Amino acid sequence: MPPNAHKPHDEFFKAALGRKSLAKAYLQVFLPKEIIQKLKLSELKPANTSFVTAKLKKVFSDIVYTCPFGAEGQEVLLTFLLEHKSRPERYPHLQLLRYKLEIWESQIQQKEPIKPVLPIIFYHGKSPWKKKPFESYFAPLDEHLTKYIPSFDYHLTDLNEYTDEDILKIKESFLINALLLLKHAWDEEYLKKRVKLVFTDVDPLSNGPMGRNFVKAMFVYYFRITDFSVEQTIEIMEQLSKPVKKVAKSTYDRFVEMGLKEGLEKGLKQGIEQGIEQGIEQGIEQGIEQGIERGIEQGIEQGIEQGIEQGIEKGIEKGDKHRSRIAAHNLQDKGWPIKDIAEALELSVEEVKIFLKEDKYSKE
Repeated sequence: MPPNAHKPHDEFFKAALGRKSLAKAYLQVFLPKEIIQKLKLSELKPANTSFVTAKLKKVFSDIVYTCPFGAEGQEVLLTFLLEHKSRPERYPHLQLLRYKLEIWESQIQQKEPIKPVLPIIFYHGKSPWKKKPFESYFAPLDEHLTKYIPSFDYHLTDLNEYTDEDILKIKESFLINALLLLKHAWDEEYLKKRVKLVFTDVDPLSNGPMGRNFVKAMFVYYFRITDFSVEQTIEIMEQLSKPVKKVAKSTYDRFVEMGLKEGLEKGLKQGIEQGIEQGIEQGIEQGIEQGIERGIEQGIEQGIEQGIEQGIEKGIEKGDKHRSRIAAHNLQDKGWPIKDIAEALELSVEEVKIFLKEDKYSKE
């Protein structure tokens, strides 16, 4: 997996289950009844901390809550763990054991009593997760040895086990949308054709600014895990209800602006590197013709200089025409003068004027 490939999933997972209302609804739906009956969910609190070490970051990310349990109100830690891999972890108990030890060692250092940890693995990978007991990792054990093997369980939510219909039965609407997005995160075709279902019953005006911000977070995740063209994205957004489409478009515009800046930076860097390579090669060729010693010196110097100039031009030219047009319109809407827009986007004033005369989402 490329570095940070799991970042969009991490951030959305935390945006979703970091909301106490969604975490509470999730627990009520997915945890066993005997556990739910003893949890005082009215006193569920976010711990605002993480116990994932640098080594464990490759495996999962966490969201931690505390909650009283049972008649005596014993405090337990409920930890939501997003499994990073698109395929099941072979030895999850080993990762969980490291994680639990990190929690307990931290509590000991803080001179606190160690507390029970209820780990909840959230998995939305491509292959089904086959849950096995810890002792199954070993060759067949003599019954006298089993007592020396750690024995603990974890709760697993494998979205492969739930159909869309199962998810749609959940009463918390935003949780429905979040689970559908995560379940189908690897299926771009589904996200294109079933966008109305994925965003079913979404109301950006519900729950005030927090509700609107979460709808934005859903669309940011949607745009990050798909690779649709501008034309396809417009067609997709047209399927949504008017208030949802409004949030989708404003989020997409912002998303495009950020992508354009990143694209220009990457293009510039790539262009310079290519230019230097081409310049050195061209300089050597010219140097051989004019005289090996003199040609290499002059050719490399001239080639590097010319290559950098050409590389910068090529890097900037790689800017997506559609994205440049949208960014130009957005900046004009914010009151930017044409000259400043041209400078920011590294375009000529004439090019900006042409973009501004065209429709913002023109397919030409």
